[in-house]
Amino acid sequence: MKTKTIYEEEISKEIQDLSEPFQEKMVKIVHLLKQEFVKLRQDEKVATTEFLRICGTWEDDKTVKEQIRDIYSKRKSTSRTAKAF
Repeated sequence: MKTKTIYEEEISKEIQDLSEPFQEKMVKIVHLLKQEFVKLRQDEKVATTEFLRICGTWEDDKTVKEQIRDIYSKRKSTSRTAKAF
């Protein structure tokens, strides 16, 4: 049998005196937490990796100031959204 961490032992102690129906509920809660939170983080990592694989990373030899200047120089003024705000 696998050695338990101190947290596994703590959880075990907390539920050992509960009735079987309550232990069953605790198992469902732990399962839900794992499914919703642990899986979600893994999915986010996979999505990020996939995104970077498709799009690549930013590569530019310009300095930050040069990049900002470039962004501002390509912006255009327009009045078409003035009435929306």
